[in-house]
Amino acid sequence: MGMVTIRCPNTGRSVATGIVLTPEQFARGQLGRNVLRCSACGRVHHWSREDAELQGDPPDSPADPSKPTR
Repeated sequence: MGMVTIRCPNTGRSVATGIVLTPEQFARGQLGRNVLRCSACGRVHHWSREDAELQGDPPDSPADPSKPTR
């Protein structure tokens, strides 16, 4: 699983979209047109699959009982 990110056109920073997918789901490319309020610049960006990339594993949630604790 990984976080779908886009690159902010104003700052160039990678911005998380909040969408978590497996590499297989991401490869199928069924993301369509999306809107995101950018955490890097505060503006609204319209993006699609062509603008996105999959970034590694998202951080584990401590509230997720299916994840082992260390």
